[in-house]
Amino acid sequence: MSDQPATGSAAVRLEELLALNEEIGALIRAGVPLELGLRQYGDSIPGGLGRFSNRLADRISTGLSLQEALDEEGDHLPGVYRAVVEAGLRAGRLPEALEALSVVALSLLKLHRQIMAALIYPVIVLGMVWLALIGFAQFLLPVFLDTWDGLRLQPGPAVEMLIFLRSSMPVWGIGIPVLVCLGFVGLVSAGRRNSETSAGRLVEQRLHRFAWMPGVVKNYEHATFLQMLSLLVEHETPLHEALVLAGYSTGNRQIILDSTSIAQRLKGGESLEASLKAATRLPRFLRWMLRAGAEHGKLNETLKLAADVYQKRASRRAELLKVVLPVVLTVFVAGGVTLLYGVILFAPIRELYERLADPLT
Repeated sequence: MSDQPATGSAAVRLEELLALNEEIGALIRAGVPLELGLRQYGDSIPGGLGRFSNRLADRISTGLSLQEALDEEGDHLPGVYRAVVEAGLRAGRLPEALEALSVVALSLLKLHRQIMAALIYPVIVLGMVWLALIGFAQFLLPVFLDTWDGLRLQPGPAVEMLIFLRSSMPVWGIGIPVLVCLGFVGLVSAGRRNSETSAGRLVEQRLHRFAWMPGVVKNYEHATFLQMLSLLVEHETPLHEALVLAGYSTGNRQIILDSTSIAQRLKGGESLEASLKAATRLPRFLRWMLRAGAEHGKLNETLKLAADVYQKRASRRAELLKVVLPVVLTVFVAGGVTLLYGVILFAPIRELYERLADPLT
């Protein structure tokens, strides 16, 4: 695949390409010339996706294949999308390959949006807490500290905490929002840089930077690997070639490295069993299913069964995440806010009562 970007073309995200999948699949099934259908689609869709569709139509009309037309986009096109198209064309099942990609990517995008929605409430609560804390430090703390000084009481740990809170307000009042904004900008920038690599991924890399996402994403990626491999094996693509194409169709660097390593060993004359032993980045169950399917002459059926296992595992974890995450965040945020205000408000009052009671003892 070409790595040189098309002149004047802008980067196209995988999420945008999913909108094109159904169109391409329908055109292929109906036997409609791709250049005609893509041009009509491009003229009806504004923005970058429409221009991209028209560019493909122009290239195909000059005699290029769909794969060659996509390669002309270079790194402006996610590598995972190009790999899926190549695998689908090699297997003679491009519509099915694009549909498999759409199912997985849309599932991840839906999960991402639901998780972001679950974060909205805790973020709003924390923002209100921060603003209330600034108001408390600006307006109520001076009155409380003046009262304390007027009573000529010796400050204890709680009051010293309030004094520090008041004196450091310019630092944390401005510093916290600045740090949060810088962290958000850094996360988005890092995600964009990683998602623009030639490998790409099913969705933007920023999803993989959250601790609760990798388990779900990896299962979807393993399912995609097995689905693509099954399509290629079913249409008699040599196994060493099928492994490389299926690996790149996931965009997962670990899967790509192991699938390429297995392919090289197979091409060098090693047995599948010996080749799989060195592929330690792939799950043991996946390697075992590959070996068992090949040994019993039912590799395609075994790959489909394994893909279904990973697909269901990813779906179960995603559903659990959607249920548990909002509850956990709410409990921790509510509990943390209650504890914070309990310490700030009641600890000094308790200390005041103790100091007032000292002369009576």
